[in-house]
Amino acid sequence: HPRYELAKRARVLAELVPGVLELAQLAKAQGIGFTIDAEESERLELSLDLFEMVLRDSSLQGWDGFGLAVQAYQKRAPAVIDWLLLLAQRHARRLPLRLVKGAYWDSEIKRAQELGLDDYPVYTRKPHTDIAWLACARRLLEARDRCYPMLATHNAHSIAAVRAMAGDEQGYELQRLHGMGEALYAVVAEDLALPVRVYAPVGSHEALLPYLMRRLLENGANSSFLHHAADPRHPPQQLASDPLAQVQLPELPRPPDLYGAARRNSAGINLADETVLRHLAEQLAVVAVEPEAIAAEGARTVTDPADRRRVVGHWLPLPPQRLGLMLQEAQAMQPAWDAIGVERRAAILEQAAARLQLRQTEFLWLLQREAGKTLGDAVAELREAIDFLRYYATEARRLLAPQVLAGPTGEHNELQLHGRGLFACISPWNFPLAIFTGQVAAALVTGNSVIAKPAEQTPLVALRMTRLLQDCGLPPGVLQLATGEGELGAALVAQEAVAGVAFTGSFEVAQAINRSLAARQGAIATLIAETGGQNALIADSSALPEQLV
Repeated sequence: HPRYELAKRARVLAELVPGVLELAQLAKAQGIGFTIDAEESERLELSLDLFEMVLRDSSLQGWDGFGLAVQAYQKRAPAVIDWLLLLAQRHARRLPLRLVKGAYWDSEIKRAQELGLDDYPVYTRKPHTDIAWLACARRLLEARDRCYPMLATHNAHSIAAVRAMAGDEQGYELQRLHGMGEALYAVVAEDLALPVRVYAPVGSHEALLPYLMRRLLENGANSSFLHHAADPRHPPQQLASDPLAQVQLPELPRPPDLYGAARRNSAGINLADETVLRHLAEQLAVVAVEPEAIAAEGARTVTDPADRRRVVGHWLPLPPQRLGLMLQEAQAMQPAWDAIGVERRAAILEQAAARLQLRQTEFLWLLQREAGKTLGDAVAELREAIDFLRYYATEARRLLAPQVLAGPTGEHNELQLHGRGLFACISPWNFPLAIFTGQVAAALVTGNSVIAKPAEQTPLVALRMTRLLQDCGLPPGVLQLATGEGELGAALVAQEAVAGVAFTGSFEVAQAINRSLAARQGAIATLIAETGGQNALIADSSALPEQLV
């Protein structure tokens, strides 16, 4: 299914269950087994829902060929097995359950880090997966009245342990992949009367190549039994060692600790967890973040882009005569702000990051209602804003610390970096929180005062973030918000008082800002411009279509 994800659960089950049921009915008619394969952890609960809906269909009564694969490296595997055994009991069936060690370790680890989850959904070390596989195998072997264990492994210790735990050769089987573990299973065939199923993928070259490469990488990894078995330097005692003896290996840093002591990773929200989603939906339903109404003449109304009848709030464009006073105040405040030192400025940014994390529901609501963000995009943007605050605080401490330079003739030379003066920060509508916060945070922490001009489409997010920063201890006037349209931005960058501009937007506007700054008299201003997001994509015939899409 093209949208096999929890967010589309209702659609997936409505469209996919009939097709899977038809396949199961065909398998029953032909008297063959039919096992649903395991997927990434984000899709586990969806797969379990689909499996249960098909299993309980009355047309499959009397047939024990419909089964499921369970990945032992997922920390939920024992609980999944318990749930499946209860399902078998409820429907008076004996379920074929295929136990594998796991197929997506690298992507599961990177995904958890990318999403900022509290922990990993899988074990981070191979010995732990081996132990979990043995624990799951024992549970299946103890319940052979309700399941038919299909135990997939290429590890000699695992095979020996299965035989010892089972006590006989009845009611279960071992599985190996075609082309792998042949020497090992030749010994099994010779010494043990265990049934072995050879698992062979069938399909076109284009469909099979990614699958085969994944299996080769998995079974050829440095930690793999097959890799060690092919190395004559590994003695048999080491090959057949108990995984319990290896569990002291250090764990990977958890996703929150991804950046070590330098800074904490921003906390994400697991949108593939039904419980988390339900709790978040309840919070979003009662959040009250509508900014106060503005009754002044010229006030603009912000409506929800998904429903223009829904009023989100109001904002007032900056009167042109107010810009001059704003510039004077920002210029006057900058020297004192620069003089308080980088440590205090960085601490304010870190306090803002913590406060933004605490108020995440409020900002998620506003990102959805004003900017039209999906929930996933809103979470990603909120985390990016928090990361910007922490990153710039960390980098500023490092870069702005006084440096003693070499003194060849005995003199004392010290390099100190200070703010340039007043910065204009102009941010776009498509990232109204992350880019706005990143520009402002970088300029503030390096000792500059800031006038921030957000996109006219999304001023409410900028207003709320500005207030949050001010509430964290920014002196009045150091950060000011100038709301308005493009003409206001052009007037702002043309001012002689502006020492630098941070801009994200179109290439054409960046060029116009560059020309405006170059035409001014006085000191040469800094321009930091991020432009252009439309890039060409070239795909060749080896690309995996679903990843390309």
